[in-house]
Amino acid sequence: MRNNLELMLIESAKLSKNNICIITGNAPNLFPKINNVLLRNLFKVITLIINHIDLGRKINKAKDKDAAIVYSFSTEFLFFSFLVSFWTKNVYLVNNHNIQQAYENPFMNLMLKIYHYLGYKFIILETSAVLMDLGYEEQDLKRHISLPHSVVSSVKIANKSDWFDTEEIGKKKVGIIGESRRGKNFSNTLDLISKIAKKLDILLIIGTDNFSCFEDMDLQGIKLIDTSTNDAYMAALSACDVVVLNYEKSKYFYRCSGVAADAIGVQTYVVCPDFPFMSSQVNYPAQVGVVYQDETDLEIALQQALALNIHSDNSAFESHYIERSLAKTASILDQAIQANS
Repeated sequence: MRNNLELMLIESAKLSKNNICIITGNAPNLFPKINNVLLRNLFKVITLIINHIDLGRKINKAKDKDAAIVYSFSTEFLFFSFLVSFWTKNVYLVNNHNIQQAYENPFMNLMLKIYHYLGYKFIILETSAVLMDLGYEEQDLKRHISLPHSVVSSVKIANKSDWFDTEEIGKKKVGIIGESRRGKNFSNTLDLISKIAKKLDILLIIGTDNFSCFEDMDLQGIKLIDTSTNDAYMAALSACDVVVLNYEKSKYFYRCSGVAADAIGVQTYVVCPDFPFMSSQVNYPAQVGVVYQDETDLEIALQQALALNIHSDNSAFESHYIERSLAKTASILDQAIQANS
């Protein structure tokens, strides 16, 4: 089961002692086949406005709830939600990409602070202390929530016999897994790991929904898995001993990784940059991965992760499943709602 954050929040809300409503916006996909870039961008803006007006209407309807948790929002368009609902008292905003945006863009940072002063409460994955890096005072953090990214234990899918030949089965397997997306740095990661793989005698696995970013690269000897379906994606993660995330700082310094959560869920170790959120994901409450400071440290980090895989008794993963469970998420939300009521 993929560790979908929205689904986790919905399930945790069901376990809560409070009346919690998870709110997502709904907007039409306007003229998706239009080729004109200007018109396409215009319709995208209109869609976002409609989406946030819908969020505002739903917030207004949820005034009597103990908490209305807005799962996804665009910082620059949330003001439309406020104007429609004119209500912030019980509203919690799940900040996913928004903290990273605010760190990179002063205007986004200003907008986020305006929502803070209007009375919105933030749910920050892993630690709300990062708000201090954006200019917030320590006392400002009191009403905001630090929420560890949930992890659900999934059955480790057996390696498919047709994926690996006899020689490959005995090798340690290191994967570059996930949706092909800006900021994930896939092609550069493959270039780095390919050189390391020859030294360590490991089998490289690429699992993605779009291989176009690798089209000019030599993929000989690399196992390719199309992860367009959820089952294939989870199977690819399960097949790996270690997955490597070499994400760009400008896109992921203040973001969690869904791939990391999914990998931990199938007891696959994670190597990732020493970014605040991802570092917390693999080290709290126990070590289920290795972080590195610089790409030059990637080989050492990979060796350390492979060593963890050899010597593990799985207790570290079990600690994650307990501390990052749906019940634990519900408990954290309940405590914060009580404190803010």
